Amino acid sequence: MSAHWLLALRCAAWVVVLAVVAAVAIFFVYGGTHAGAFLYGAGAGLVSFVSMAITVSWLTRGSKVWQGMGVASFVARYGFAMVALAVPAYLGLWPAVAMLAGFAGVYLAENVVFLPLIALRMLGTKGEAKEREADHLMSGKLERRAEV
Repeated sequence: MSAHWLLALRCAAWVVVLAVVAAVAIFFVYGGTHAGAFLYGAGAGLVSFVSMAITVSWLTRGSKVWQGMGVASFVARYGFAMVALAVPAYLGLWPAVAMLAGFAGVYLAENVVFLPLIALRMLGTKGEAKEREADHLMSGKLERRAEV
């Protein structure tokens, strides 16, 4: 499994756990309809976010056909989000604020919390590799040669 799929699935699992905890709290404060609307919005956000892994998979392939499909899936993700949120809100099927809060909460959690933490972890591992290289240079185990 590629790195971006692991990232998407790992973040999705955390968001599911956080969404269920938030939905339980909403249930006790506002009732089942609002909790259901929140979970619906969070589910739509999760489908949209995880589909980003498909988009990245297609965009990173060498073929222009796959890249075109990646661009099309990028546009389709926004279309999906618009229809998934606008239709129930227009028809009055769910409380719109709770549904939008669930959708926005997914993007907030993944783009503001999880992705920066993962970026920091990646930078930390690169920094540790540079530290080990510097330690080797200082200990004399790694030497540089310059010819004149």
